[in-house]
Amino acid sequence: MDKPLVFIPGKKFPSISITGSKCWLNCSYCMGYYLKSMDHVFSPKELYDLARYYWKNGAMGMLISGGFTREGKLPIEPYLPIIKDIKNDFKLIINLHIGIVDRKLASNIRYSKIDIVDYEFILDNRVIKDIKHLDKDADDYIKGYEALVNYGPDYIVPHIPLGLKHGIIDWEYMAIDLLSNYDPYLTVFLIFTPTKNTPMAYAKPPKTSDILDIICYGRRRLNGEIALGCMRPWPLRYVVDEILIKNKIVNRIVHPPRRLINKYDLRVIEACCSVPQSILSTIGYGIN
Repeated sequence: MDKPLVFIPGKKFPSISITGSKCWLNCSYCMGYYLKSMDHVFSPKELYDLARYYWKNGAMGMLISGGFTREGKLPIEPYLPIIKDIKNDFKLIINLHIGIVDRKLASNIRYSKIDIVDYEFILDNRVIKDIKHLDKDADDYIKGYEALVNYGPDYIVPHIPLGLKHGIIDWEYMAIDLLSNYDPYLTVFLIFTPTKNTPMAYAKPPKTSDILDIICYGRRRLNGEIALGCMRPWPLRYVVDEILIKNKIVNRIVHPPRRLINKYDLRVIEACCSVPQSILSTIGYGIN
């Protein structure tokens, strides 16, 4: 395997929340905190205008996200027609961070010409109910993923958050085993990050050894690429990131410490880490 690619989105690939800083779920580890740093829009017209602004300023794509409803999904339906217009008018890469979907919504997302869907993949019922505050279960997450694979866009990227059970890693192995049956082109691992002013602010992230064990397991079980995503505690980056980079365990890594980029002479791409190789090869941007 070649050296991993480094992904640093920035203004080339901005993150946009269609709900501002509002989230109906208020998961115990976030409480809407990470929505605050995104660009906020509140109508399809505002999204179109913002897309035009970024396109004129050299952006190549956008991540569209936001808070989730009590049903565990992003309220994206009113925006889908305008996203199709954005695709036609500006040729931006569109990555959508969606929640649980059904067949109809998956089909509508595909029709809107969205390129990529990031899908959080959680298979622990206690995490879903007690930490996500969602009246769903693991079956709902599996059915949502299957709907996207069968009826959604070509590129569906499962994201496995490690350690949401107060730093314990267990069900994540089952998630990898299940995903191996679907052969995703890319799987992204995230790491629970204690965040101030949340109920889990003082919970501990997973142990370094446990993180490395599960990612190495994913490397063995999954045929597609492996990525370490943006959500992880900064102190862990100085240890975990270097081990993963040095041993070429991951194909992609988001925002590693700058000294590691320089030390290992890593290629930097200013895009979301979910963008597939087939699209990256056609745009040739943001590489130092």
